[in-house]
Amino acid sequence: MICWLVDWWVVGNEMILVIHEDIMKLNIYKHSGKIKKGLVVIAIGIILSTIIYTQNLVKQLRENSTQLVQFYAETYARALTDYQSSDFSFIFQEIIQKISFPIILSKQKHSQPINWRKIEVDKNAQTATDTSKVRAIMKDMDKANDPIPLEYEDKILGYIHYGDTKLIKRLALLPYIEIVMVSLFILLGYLGFHYIRKSEKQSIWVGMAKETAHQLGTPLSSLMGWQEVLKEELDKEEYIEEISKDINRLEKITNRFSKIGSKPTLNEQKIHPILKDALDYYKKRLPQLDQSVALSLDVNKELTAPISPDLFSWAIENMVKNSIDAAQEEEGYVKISAHQANGNINIDIIDNGKGIPKKNWKNIFRPGFSSKRRGWGLGLSLTQRIISEYHNGKIFVKSSEPYKKTVLRIVL
Repeated sequence: MICWLVDWWVVGNEMILVIHEDIMKLNIYKHSGKIKKGLVVIAIGIILSTIIYTQNLVKQLRENSTQLVQFYAETYARALTDYQSSDFSFIFQEIIQKISFPIILSKQKHSQPINWRKIEVDKNAQTATDTSKVRAIMKDMDKANDPIPLEYEDKILGYIHYGDTKLIKRLALLPYIEIVMVSLFILLGYLGFHYIRKSEKQSIWVGMAKETAHQLGTPLSSLMGWQEVLKEELDKEEYIEEISKDINRLEKITNRFSKIGSKPTLNEQKIHPILKDALDYYKKRLPQLDQSVALSLDVNKELTAPISPDLFSWAIENMVKNSIDAAQEEEGYVKISAHQANGNINIDIIDNGKGIPKKNWKNIFRPGFSSKRRGWGLGLSLTQRIISEYHNGKIFVKSSEPYKKTVLRIVL
């Protein structure tokens, strides 16, 4: 839940809407893990319920098949008052024509099959190869269903081996087919929504950046004109120089926003000057921020990487600003170090702030997530976008120990 307080102010001829954010956020990222776990548990529950229900149906159908075979076995045995193998074969061929499941007859429990039907081997085939195939099928049948003896007057005349009907086999496979189909549907749906969401986020970022660059362009042009007027009218070089620096800064910001959404040109450049400029920029402003944080740099001046200077410096400044905000009020520090490893450049931004809980190591790069009282959660999200999408790199939390050492790493 986010509550807003709105004030209207009149400045000159313009009415300005000032929006204050009252900090009453319900951060969905704190609950996203629970929601995902809940959905997984529900999905597993549905799958298990389907499997159990289907297996119960299969079990009941097999019991019905067993009862039917037992009935036939008793009927055959009673019919064989004068037991002869030829008569037995005749009964097998003539009486059980209506049985819908595969069946094999043998004299002994594990002996050679005498007759069969509803299996893949022709019932008239009697070659050694055919017989061995039937024996293999008979063993598979016995694994699923115990063979039923043909008993008559305490004598066992033979055994009936039977398997599952096609309906039972299909029903047994049904839950697994459902799982595959549902999983495929969920996967396609997830990928579809993921790409739609990614496209929407891309459009929002690009639209916001382009509009910001456009809005900054008009007052920036006006300021540059007034700067020339001041040079002619005011004999204060130090003032004009400071104004020029701020105008250059605004121009740099405008260039950064204008490059969001376009594919930047990456040139092999030394990274030391860019990292140093980022620290120097905040060193001058720390007194204004009422912060006393020690800023240091440990980077080989010869390290180079393919970068877009405007965008890369923007990413570094965002990370340094976050580290400064997180650093301890007393004896706080922020350090940038860089080294080469396995053909990559690893850049670490280190601070001794309150740290980042491991459950939020990925969340901090998501738009809208912020641990600050009045944070919008866009800085690190934008930084990740610049590093991963525009520089083909990686950014992640390498380690975090509260009030001792937190390391965010960029890999180029």
